[in-house]
Amino acid sequence: MMTMKRVQKLLLAMLLLVGAMTLAAAAFAQGGAQAFLDAQHQKITAQLRQPASASRDSQVSAVLDQMVDYGELARRTFGQPCPDAVSSCTNHWSGLTDAQKTEVTSLLHQLVSKNYQKNLIKTLDYDIAYKGTQDQGGASRVRTEATSRLKPRDPAIEVDYVILGSAGSYHVVDIITEESSLTKNYYDQFHRMLTNPEQGYPYVVKKLTDKIAQLG
Repeated sequence: MMTMKRVQKLLLAMLLLVGAMTLAAAAFAQGGAQAFLDAQHQKITAQLRQPASASRDSQVSAVLDQMVDYGELARRTFGQPCPDAVSSCTNHWSGLTDAQKTEVTSLLHQLVSKNYQKNLIKTLDYDIAYKGTQDQGGASRVRTEATSRLKPRDPAIEVDYVILGSAGSYHVVDIITEESSLTKNYYDQFHRMLTNPEQGYPYVVKKLTDKIAQLG
C-alpha cells in the first residue's frame, strides 16, 4: 500500500506530465499555424516572381483561396463575430438575406484577393521574419515583420495573421497591418453605410464593386 507521501509525489508527477503535454500541444498548434502560413507565402512568392500573365494570377488566386477563409472574413466584417479589436458591435450579418450574404462574400473575395496580390508584389524585395504566435480568442495570431532589402534602414512593417483551424485545416480570417485590422476597418465602413438611411446595403455593394473596378 502506497504511503501518503508516495501518493502526493505520484499526483505531482501526473500534474507535471499533464502540464507538459498541454504546453507541448499548444506549441505544436502554434508551430502548425506558422508553418502553414510560411508554406502558403512561399508558394505565392514563387508564383509572383514569374512573368506577369493571366495564368500566373490564376495560380496565385488558387493558393489564396486555400489560405483565406473568405466566408469567415466576410461574416466578421459584418459583425459576426465582432472583429477582435471591437469590444461590442452590431451583428449586421444576421440581417442580410442569403442572397445578400452570397453577394457580399463574393465581392469581398475579389477585393481582398486583388488587394493582397497587389501588396505582395510590392513586398517581393522584403525579408519576412516570424516573431512568434499568440493565442487570440481560440485563434492563432502569427506575428511577422517585413524588412526592405533595398532600404534596410527603413522601419520594419508589422503584419500579423489571425488563423483559425487545426493541423491540416488552417485558414486566415484577418490580417493586421501595423495594428490595423482588415476586418475592423471593413466593419467600421459597413456599419456607417448600413446605419445611414440614405445609403444602406445597396451602397455597400456599390462601393465594393467600384473598388474592385479600380484595381482592374
